[in-house]
Amino acid sequence: MANTTTSNITNLQEKVIGPARLTLKDDVLAIKSSFNVVSGRPGMDDTYNSPKFPGVTAFGLSEGTDMVSETLVDSNVPISATEVGVSVELTNKMLRTVNRDEFLRLAGKAMGSAINVKQEQDLATLIDGFSNVVGLDGASATLGNLGAGLAQLRANSEPVSEAMFKDVSAVIHPYAWHDIAQQLFPTGSGTSHAPDTAQTNRANEATLDKFWPAGDYFGTPIKISTNLVTSSTDVRNGIYYKFAGLMYEFMPLDLEIDDSDKSMRSVELNMVIDYGYGEILDGHGREWDCDITAPTS
Repeated sequence: MANTTTSNITNLQEKVIGPARLTLKDDVLAIKSSFNVVSGRPGMDDTYNSPKFPGVTAFGLSEGTDMVSETLVDSNVPISATEVGVSVELTNKMLRTVNRDEFLRLAGKAMGSAINVKQEQDLATLIDGFSNVVGLDGASATLGNLGAGLAQLRANSEPVSEAMFKDVSAVIHPYAWHDIAQQLFPTGSGTSHAPDTAQTNRANEATLDKFWPAGDYFGTPIKISTNLVTSSTDVRNGIYYKFAGLMYEFMPLDLEIDDSDKSMRSVELNMVIDYGYGEILDGHGREWDCDITAPTS
């Protein structure tokens, strides 16, 4: 008996197409949100200057002896903005074959995500540039590393005071957080004969409840990013005061839809932002090194 199967009527079958999925990137602004960001206004120059007033020193005096005056010499950190952008061109014919408005919306989201990643990766180089380092390549991240970094910031020659600590953050790789989470709730650690004992405290409870950092650790928020600078299987996490570095957004993010080139019969999407970034005070940041081999337990 002859049967008609689905393979016999391929030309009559209706295609089923689900919603388009975006290619995901780590576009959360963990690093940027922890640095100082200054927005430009019309009439401002594309170079931001961060001047610094000098410090002076007090000395003991002797009666009848003239005081020695000090010369005040200021300094400056200039940060110049340059353009960063992404462009895509879409033919009118192609746009007619899809839901035009939805396609343009998704394209805009993908472009915005690319800009976010670029900014995060740029600012990650500031963390990699801090002169002082805690932790060690090839070693696991520990809460002790975080505590050491915070202690060093407080004891810096230009100290981060207790009042300033509210603006100190740590940005670390997911695998570094896994190391720390194991200390707070050591699942899979220890040995079968002598397993580590799980701690019972608020940090432990919050970690077990959400896995990702919840609340503050040593009073410091921990943020997660995969946009940090890496070297082989090691990563450059950061512990830093917000004003250790600066991003100057001279011109805000702008998306322009250009269909003026009629001979090309297409629409061009151009997304541009104009910014610069730089280190303001090296001593107010610490690079935090550790191994980021993928964990298996």
